[in-house]
Amino acid sequence: MARPKKKAAKKAVAKKKVVAKKKVVAKKKPAAKKPVAKKGAAAAKKKAVAAKKKAAAAAKKKAAAAKRKAAAVKRKAAAVKKKAAAVKKKAAAAKQAEIRKQLKDKITAVQASLKAAKAELQAAAKREQAIVKMTAAKEQAVAKFLEKWTKQQMAKIEKSLKPSKKRRKKRTK
Repeated sequence: MARPKKKAAKKAVAKKKVVAKKKVVAKKKPAAKKPVAKKGAAAAKKKAVAAKKKAAAAAKKKAAAAKRKAAAVKRKAAAVKKKAAAVKKKAAAAKQAEIRKQLKDKITAVQASLKAAKAELQAAAKREQAIVKMTAAKEQAVAKFLEKWTKQQMAKIEKSLKPSKKRRKKRTK
């Protein structure tokens, strides 16, 4: 491959130096020293005021930051307090629920024993009625039997008191 040719550099045309015309400067009168002192004092005063303003602004910022920190600490303390109260409340609720459960169990046990006692009482009342009926039936049966037995015994006695008839013997063929 052939190398590309270098471009020829242009020669700079030298410019002629132009001499600037000198301006005639009027001589200033020397300034009075007192006004300069006043300007320096005013500048110092301005600087002091600016420094004070800066310091006040920095103090304000610091105070605002401290205030925010204090508010954050208060919020955190309130949150911790709230959490502690919630834990206490939850524990109290759990305790109440346990007490309610125990009372409910006791009530259930008492109700069961009451139900058993009622059933026993009803059975005893039925038994008593049956015994009363049986006693009445027994008295009737005894009276009936006694009457019948007495009749039989009286009939035997009556028969024995009658003169006996001689029985004839049957002939056997």
